[in-house]
Amino acid sequence: MRGLYRTLELPGKNPLKDAHAALDAAVLAAYGFSAKKDLLAQLLALNLDVAGRIERGEAVTAPGIPPGYPDPTKFITDDCIRPQ
Repeated sequence: MRGLYRTLELPGKNPLKDAHAALDAAVLAAYGFSAKKDLLAQLLALNLDVAGRIERGEAVTAPGIPPGYPDPTKFITDDCIRPQ
């Protein structure tokens, strides 16, 4: 695994770098975070908000596919990045 991740240190295009960048962007968008702001501060604010909701007895839905989604298998793939 380390050999694969060492390719991230090499200059130039790399499918693993591209995948990490896409994942980072998707996570930021999913949580409504901004890459231009302090990520730890944004995460703390989110955690405090969720904790407050739990303390008030409000329902909190975890990220991901909602429990009642009709066919979650549509979101499961078998593709992956393979080392060259």
